[in-house]
Amino acid sequence: MMESYAYELIKKEGYEEGVRSGIEQGLQQGRQQGMEQGLEQGLQQGTLEATREHIVEILQERFQDVPKEILRSLRKIHDPDALKLLFRKALRVDSLDAFHKAVSGFLD
Repeated sequence: MMESYAYELIKKEGYEEGVRSGIEQGLQQGRQQGMEQGLEQGLQQGTLEATREHIVEILQERFQDVPKEILRSLRKIHDPDALKLLFRKALRVDSLDAFHKAVSGFLD
């Protein structure tokens, strides 16, 4: 009878320790995943912003003043591939109007 009680007590303590350990491990994994996702999102945002800045620099070099409407439109584009295409377009486009039309094509 005493052995059965001691066995049940040890079993209960082991179960509770296992639950605590599992919860802690789950929390640690969740924190790690959250940090990794946050870092990845930060890097993506930084890349998008840098590409936008490069586009504006090219346009300023080629056409001097860049209308605010183009700047606002560029901020609305969050697709890295679209921004890469617009970067190339900024190098070749004949006018700011033509570039603005290209940007608008990605907003529709």
